[in-house]
Order: sequence, then structure tokens, then C-alpha cells
Amino acid sequence: MTAPEPITIKLGGTAGAHAAGVDALIERAVPGWVVVHGGGTEIAAWSERLGIVPRTIDGLRVTDPATLEVAVAVLRGIVNARLVAAFSAQGAAAIGLSGVDGDLLRAERFDERLGSVGRVTEVNADLLARLTADGTVPLVAPIARGDDAELLNVNADEVAGAIAAARGGRLLLLTDVPGVMRGDLPLAALTADEAEALLADDTATGGMRPKLRAAIAAARAGCRVQIVSGRDPDAVRDALDGRMTGTTVTAATAAGIG
Repeated sequence: MTAPEPITIKLGGTAGAHAAGVDALIERAVPGWVVVHGGGTEIAAWSERLGIVPRTIDGLRVTDPATLEVAVAVLRGIVNARLVAAFSAQGAAAIGLSGVDGDLLRAERFDERLGSVGRVTEVNADLLARLTADGTVPLVAPIARGDDAELLNVNADEVAGAIAAARGGRLLLLTDVPGVMRGDLPLAALTADEAEALLADDTATGGMRPKLRAAIAAARAGCRVQIVSGRDPDAVRDALDGRMTGTTVTAATAAGIG
């Protein structure tokens, strides 16, 4: 029997905003998937409750020691457990992991302004292969191990890009908009070079920047990448079924985006 195509999916951790898209995802869950989740809105909310003022630089959360404790607790605890429960309730054999579990993700600090924020340097793809071969859907919280026993907060989009690059197959990035926008319309397709140009001239802003970095890494590793609205369940279903929707990012040379 042919093994299912590896699909790596990144979804936001906010319960309400992407609820319909998450439901569409769960109803289609199959072996071969790895799901990476974020939880930035909830980290910000819990930080504010504790008197911590959230800050970001280049779309990444500044993570001081207090913020790191909140991020680990919210991502590995509240958000991951909620998503595992939702998948399990629909019959999916889901298991919750952080990047620390099974030494799944190794990372390094790369910008002292960000504090305990990491960039993935190594993915334990063998662990994911064993889990998915058993029919399990791993749900991954983006906390990685740095030097020795150091915990690092890693952007979930970039975790998904690194995992997809290590596994091959497809990467689906769910976001709050219909794709990479130009004016009021999403761009149907980008090459990795064109995506880099959007980063270089600051056309891409905020949370779209780490998504494009993830898309570039995965596309250059041979993956097909789609950036799709997680708010639109039909768009999620179309992407899962391999139809063109949102913005597709590939490594291939193509016509310009102008």
C-alpha cells in the first residue's frame, strides 16, 4: 500500500478566530499529517493578565524569562491540550508534543533583542516518521531545546517550515487572510525568490513575514506550499484536496508578481 503524502499544517492556536477552519481540518485528519500550532493571541492575553507587556520585532515575540514561562505554559499546556482533545473527539489518533519531547526540535538563539527566541537548527524527522507510520497525528507546540536544557520559544510558522523541509511533501500555512495580499486580492503564486523580495522591501509585514520565511525554506527543500485563510473552511478543504487556493509558493522560476 502506498504511504500517504506527508503534509505539514500550521494553524493558529486561537480557539475562536479559526474555529470553522480547524473543524474542516479535523474532519479530514489522516495519517501522514503533522500539525504545528501557534497561540500568540492567548500568550499575549495571559501575559497582560500577569502585567507583562507583549512586544514583537519583525513579527517575532520578544521573550524575556517571564514571557518564556507564559509561552511554555500556554502553548504546551492550554492550547496543545485543547487541540488534542478536539482531534481525539472526532476519532483522530492525535498526540500532543512540544519540540522538547523526544528531542524533536533543536534550536539556537539568533537575535539578542528577542531574548529566548530560537531558530530551528535540527528536526528529528525519524520520530515524526515513526509516529505517522503508526497512524498518529502529532500536534506540535513550538517550544524547542537550545543549548543543554535551555527552552526556546520558536515562531510556529518557522517550525512548520522546518518540519516540512525535513519531511518533504506539502506545507499548508493557515492565516487570517486569503493569502499573500496585493491590495485587496491574494497573489495566486510566488516563487521563493519573489517571496524573498517581498521580505526585503518590507512589502510583507507583521505575521506574514515568518510565514514567508517558512514558505521559502519549505519550497526550496522541494515542498509545495500554500498560504490559505484558516477562517474559510472551504479554502481549507480545497487546499487539503490539492486544489489551487490562497497563495502557492514554489522554488521554480516563474513570471514576476507585478
